[in-house]
Amino acid sequence: MCDDWRVMVGARSAGLGHHVLGSAGFIALVLAGCVAPAGPAAVTEVSQPGPIKASAPPEWRPGDQWVYTWTSGSNSGTKTVEVLEIREINTISFYLVKVGEAEQFYTKDLQWAASMRDGKVQTRMSPPQPWFVWPLESGRHWTHRGTYEDTSGKSARNDSFSVVGAEVVEVPAGRFSAVKVVRETDSRDSDQYWYAPEVRFYVKWVGRRGGEQFEENLREYRPAQRLIPGPVPSGPPSTTK
Repeated sequence: MCDDWRVMVGARSAGLGHHVLGSAGFIALVLAGCVAPAGPAAVTEVSQPGPIKASAPPEWRPGDQWVYTWTSGSNSGTKTVEVLEIREINTISFYLVKVGEAEQFYTKDLQWAASMRDGKVQTRMSPPQPWFVWPLESGRHWTHRGTYEDTSGKSARNDSFSVVGAEVVEVPAGRFSAVKVVRETDSRDSDQYWYAPEVRFYVKWVGRRGGEQFEENLREYRPAQRLIPGPVPSGPPSTTK
């Protein structure tokens, strides 16, 4: 997830039109990121689950993968999000995540920090953009005031986030109990996204950037092997296909 969702859709990310901010050696100076995910659109609600809460950030491991189908207007495709490594920069640990030809930096609590291509940073957000705040529970609200930067310049970002409740949603990967978050901005951008503790990330994202609406749905979750099982998901079990 990133404030410019097109960074996340593989070949379509070339349409960003961003130049690089600097070499990999500047990463320590520019990391301060954004994270992103879903806007106004209908979602199939199978039933309303009981209270569900994600108490803490999930633990990602190198090798974790999420495969999504996406649509935007008459265009459609798939994208794979894969955790490559955990990288420490200036004593701060980041997840380095591969999405198409781009690489994204996330903080350990899943705040999006920067986008990089060919070892060169292209975009950043200062301070990091909190798409998730823990515990992620119904009724929680938070705001973010930051500066988004690419080679075209800097712009202020003012975002408001709300956890509106729990929903059971159907996506190609199956049926999941999820926490729904809504993001509103002072522009035409907006998002709705559904975080499922069972897969440690969002299972659905619907958003709008200007006049363009897009949607992503989880098709497959491929967790890296874990020798010690993680905690039991904080919600009712889901049946996946």
